[in-house]
Amino acid sequence: MHLKLSKADIARILIFNTVMETKSMTQTAHALNISHSSVYMAIKKLRVLYNDELFVHDKKGFLPTEFAKRLHTEMLGLHNSQPKVQASADSSHRTHFIFSCAPHLAATVIPLTYQVMQETLSFSLEHKPLPDTPEARIELLLNNKADVIFDYASVQHDDIYFKRLFTEDYAIVCRKEHPRFSDAISLKEFYQEKQAAVGCLSRFDNLIQESNTDNVFFSSHYYLVLLSMVEVSDIICVIPVNIYLKLHASFNIKSLSYRFKVNTKKTYLYINYLKDPTRIKDKDVLLKKIEKMH
Repeated sequence: MHLKLSKADIARILIFNTVMETKSMTQTAHALNISHSSVYMAIKKLRVLYNDELFVHDKKGFLPTEFAKRLHTEMLGLHNSQPKVQASADSSHRTHFIFSCAPHLAATVIPLTYQVMQETLSFSLEHKPLPDTPEARIELLLNNKADVIFDYASVQHDDIYFKRLFTEDYAIVCRKEHPRFSDAISLKEFYQEKQAAVGCLSRFDNLIQESNTDNVFFSSHYYLVLLSMVEVSDIICVIPVNIYLKLHASFNIKSLSYRFKVNTKKTYLYINYLKDPTRIKDKDVLLKKIEKMH
């Protein structure tokens, strides 16, 4: 009955124990305030893990197998033997709402999140750097070290929920005294100019399509650094419009009008978070609000 007690496993065991008590997947879903499919998937995962049906239907109803009875007893014993340790491990996380995303995304999504939560703010906010591998991002959520990951890619895991939020509009910027541009830029000129681009640990390496990176002269994780280079050189830069509006007054830069589709990668922003029936209600409400932001 060995079990790797990751956050996802603990969540499934909570569901399993509740099914043992209610003898019903539907009542378990109501009791834990989760979907019936979440209960079904949790039991399905445990069936594969332990190679046992766990629950069977017969004339008497929805009944646990002998193995399920022993597993339930063991899990209750484990829970009762470590209540203080578990509470201590979770206490810090429960009072913080932790974002993990690249720095240039944090400047956008954290203020937006604050706007949707400020009336009922009950957490301290914290930003963590985005891990550089998909495996590390999965572990960050499964081990409850972050509440949410924002990225231009979804986190692929059965226990992690993701949703596409919105796309971004872009500005093409250059220094105000640029020798070749006054107000506008053409498509031909765009591809002839040296460019600065966002580089980060996300799979979203820069804004320019990989087939058009030969003219990327400079990259940085930070918009402040990119725009600092733009205002002292002749390079141009593609940045989100909302970032330009926030920063343009602090730099000797201007936005160029253009009538072509900027050849950027698809920049859909995704929210990713753990399917966790043990999450406190206030955080669950906040996540549902974030899903609706634009």
